[in-house]
Amino acid sequence: MKSRRVAFFVLTIILGIATGLAFGWLVMPPRAPVAAAMDKLRVDYQTDLVLMVAEFFQSNPDSLLALNQLSKLTPHDPLTLIGSSLAYGAEIGYQQQDLLLMENLLMGIDPEVYQQWLEESETN
Repeated sequence: MKSRRVAFFVLTIILGIATGLAFGWLVMPPRAPVAAAMDKLRVDYQTDLVLMVAEFFQSNPDSLLALNQLSKLTPHDPLTLIGSSLAYGAEIGYQQQDLLLMENLLMGIDPEVYQQWLEESETN
């Protein structure tokens, strides 16, 4: 009698798990967000993205490309984004090498290219 109850209990648990998995996979599968805005990222993720752009800028110093990449986070003022990312990175203890990369990005953006980029972004 006791072994029958244990077998029924185990069968019920297995049936519950199978039903839950089938429901989760077949009826309501998870979906990734379709139109997640980059400007809604937390400041630590934004700082990481600025660092990635700075690392790429180190090997390919193209100011226009860097500005276009940063404009995905803040379309109007990427230089302020770099400055605030530098401040945040220093505040939370980024490595000096990473802070130097972001500083080189800030200093490496050609002012003439920046003005040209601003004019183009205003017309779009």
